Amino acid sequence: MDVGMLDCECTPKCKSFQHAESLLAVVTRGNLADVQQCFNRCYNSNTITDQYGRNILHIAASCRNWQIVDWLLTEKKTDFTVKDLESWWTPLHRSLFYGQIPNALHLIHHGSSLSVSDKEGLTPLDIVRKDRPQYVEFLPAGPSDVYTWGTNTNFTLGHINQQSRKHPELLEEFAKKRISVKQVVVCKYHSVFLSHDGKVYSCGHGQGGRLGHGNEQTYLAPHLIEALMDMKCESISAARDHTVMLMEGGNVFTCGWNSCHQLGQSQLGAKCVTPKPVLAKILKGKVISGIEACRFHTVLYCPDSVFTFGLNAGQLGFPKGETHITYPKKVLALNHKDIVISSLAASAAATVVATVKGDIYVLHEYQCRKIASKQLNIAKIVVHGGVLDCDVDKTLLQRDRKSVV
Repeated sequence: MDVGMLDCECTPKCKSFQHAESLLAVVTRGNLADVQQCFNRCYNSNTITDQYGRNILHIAASCRNWQIVDWLLTEKKTDFTVKDLESWWTPLHRSLFYGQIPNALHLIHHGSSLSVSDKEGLTPLDIVRKDRPQYVEFLPAGPSDVYTWGTNTNFTLGHINQQSRKHPELLEEFAKKRISVKQVVVCKYHSVFLSHDGKVYSCGHGQGGRLGHGNEQTYLAPHLIEALMDMKCESISAARDHTVMLMEGGNVFTCGWNSCHQLGQSQLGAKCVTPKPVLAKILKGKVISGIEACRFHTVLYCPDSVFTFGLNAGQLGFPKGETHITYPKKVLALNHKDIVISSLAASAAATVVATVKGDIYVLHEYQCRKIASKQLNIAKIVVHGGVLDCDVDKTLLQRDRKSVV
């Protein structure tokens, strides 16, 4: 030891808490060179402890600098079995508690035990297990809070300002009113929320009536769609310009832009700012069980039928000819007694149907094709991409090319 650097009050029997605290402070804030320089200021830097019984290795193991830990273990042979007075933790306990895995690996490599117990009988591995959150099973029927994050340029996050969020943040509009949400749909210009009690809320840009609030205003926070407040909604779906809601009993309501006749209501004009029911004769006696809103079309289905409407660019399941299907029309290719529909998914350019028998059908490029059989136990279908017939509406489809491929 360089005697010239020793504190004048230091002796070979030094147990000064002040010396210990100064040394441990350097370990906390400094780098390896700082620690090496301070190490020579006390006779017992390698063994001295603070008032809580923590030595230099206890603190180093808690910090994000594995080089200090490695130097203490390799060059100074610092005792890694020492337990502090407060919890009887070893340096390995502390490194795992603070998530310093590189430090823990160095300690284990030099012989630190994973089985030594602290005051409560916990080993270092027990500390890791105890810190892990308890297993939580998501129950669809249980209370659910909503957290959102990302870009909020279009007010789709549901917070009271336009600031984007880098991390998940609780949607206080629901939390403060104790509203439990069971389904969320986020689109480019708006978001739609469905509560467990069947109420529908929306926020974002309201142009065209996509929010369903009876106007075209912008709403920063989720706002109840009052036109549906006396009914119970079971499911929601939304695309860039319109929103579709499936009510209890199988009735379907739509609102938003109707430029491609995706609302399924031929009597409407270019837009609908308040949700209106889809009252097609072909739906009489049918209890719709599922809905899908897509960029240019909408799909409704029940176990024995699939209905599509909107821009007919190959994704509706009908032959080429009619540019627009203005009201729900049954896909005859799927109208067979052996076909019982279990689930359905759709993108802007394709519709995929799964049956109880495990058959998978795709509506794409004006055809209905079976692409798989006996695919049993399917929990969910997801479809992305596809190709639309741009000749149907060159101006619209070429402008939106990025959104349909």
